[in-house]
Amino acid sequence: MLRSFIAIELKDKETIEKINTFSQRLKQNQPKIKIVEPENLHITMKFLGNIPEPLAPKIYAILQKEINEKLFQGKTLKYHLKGVGQFNRFSVLWIKLIGNIQFLQNIKDSTEDFLFDKLKIERDKRTKFKPHLTIGRLKKGKINYKTFDTLKNLINENRDLEFGDFNINQVKLKKSQLTPKGPIYSDLVY
Repeated sequence: MLRSFIAIELKDKETIEKINTFSQRLKQNQPKIKIVEPENLHITMKFLGNIPEPLAPKIYAILQKEINEKLFQGKTLKYHLKGVGQFNRFSVLWIKLIGNIQFLQNIKDSTEDFLFDKLKIERDKRTKFKPHLTIGRLKKGKINYKTFDTLKNLINENRDLEFGDFNINQVKLKKSQLTPKGPIYSDLVY
């Protein structure tokens, strides 16, 4: 079995550096926060979970032919990362993606449709694409409540902080290997 997901990777070096600088500020406030490593920054289009290994090349072929070739058509779309937010009482910290979100919704919908129609992979329960880049996770049991109000203020004060460009030209099939130090992501290519 392969633990896998479909994602759009962040490759813009200046943007990654700005995110890393801000993430370190979060880490200073909440030492037990799990910051997403710079090389792992991505937007998840679909989490697949554990899939049988023989299924991976079929998923890869669908993504290449139906999504990357037909929908992206060799184009690079320009997006922007701006503003910090949180989900689930600060358990997930993220940056908002700004740009042609409808195009990404079409990518998500098409991916879901092709995977279901051709491989019977269930569609996500959430159908609306929420454009965000997760930068950190904070488990409730690891919160430092002495500085938690400062963390909340840090998030609220940076709702308009500019992080930079996020250029998108393809989706990738990724493998996630869980380790005690955090996940290691790698491309699945066939």
